[in-house]
Amino acid sequence: MARVLYGKPVVEEIERRVRPEVEALKARHGITPTLVVVQVGGDPASTRYVGRKLQSCEKLGMRALHHILPPEISVEALRDEVAKVGARTDVHGVLVQLPLPRSIEEPDLRNGADPLDKFDVLDAIPPEKDVDGIAGGSVPELYRARTRRLRYLPSTALAVKRLMDHYRVETRGKRAVVIGRNDITSKPIMLMLGGRMCDAAVTWLHRHVSPELQKEALQRADIVVSAVGRADYRLTPELLKPGVVLIDVATRVTDEGKLVGDADYEPVSQLASAITPVPGGVGPVTVAALMENTLRAARFAAGETALGYDFYPGPALE
Repeated sequence: MARVLYGKPVVEEIERRVRPEVEALKARHGITPTLVVVQVGGDPASTRYVGRKLQSCEKLGMRALHHILPPEISVEALRDEVAKVGARTDVHGVLVQLPLPRSIEEPDLRNGADPLDKFDVLDAIPPEKDVDGIAGGSVPELYRARTRRLRYLPSTALAVKRLMDHYRVETRGKRAVVIGRNDITSKPIMLMLGGRMCDAAVTWLHRHVSPELQKEALQRADIVVSAVGRADYRLTPELLKPGVVLIDVATRVTDEGKLVGDADYEPVSQLASAITPVPGGVGPVTVAALMENTLRAARFAAGETALGYDFYPGPALE
């Protein structure tokens, strides 16, 4: 039976470090770390997730602002709104809640057009305020694995790293598989695992890789990070190696209203050595990681040096 890698103790560990640092920053500079979340439309799942971020800010003594924009907004208007928010001196972190409407995520490319898309929106965030670490000003340092110069590790990748460290999941020299091509989850996690922070041998799988090649890679993997989140995709035991560590990043709501991940949880937990639950695994840690990055943003605004991250193992396992 797999060891369950719960997110709660990791969240508590992050909050124990962040809360006093927030108060110390206020005392040193009179600055309250402030996060603005820009949301387009009122998708219930996105609204719930934003709500958790706002609550976490309040809990840790930070300030949070929620800008909700109409779903029919043009990409140009959205980009300009993000740029306007990013220019505010009282705002330290800016996050654009994804996904955006399809017209922005997947613009019409017919007739040779080269329209603006979500990356143009994200790139309107000033690099020092890109707390999700996915805009153009943040990506190069992660790509180059220059960890000592890294301003922001994307929140989900940071959450996975914090969680693996807490539970002492060994990554160096291990075979790791990342499933999915999402810009804010899979891609940063793949770069993190294969870079100097984790030193794993990484295989990247997605929908255009044949089932045969996917199965071959998965059955050799010591660590699997899955971030697909589609109803037609399930990770089942016959695809996996006995003793695998399964990090389930995906979340989706079933027709019955149940929150699930990619893994067929019960049977996979009989095969795996460790597994993250959904809900209660990576998701809460991602919110805590965002709080950590928001604090960093406020430190940058105060003129303090906060480049790079400190990583350390969790308590000794029983």
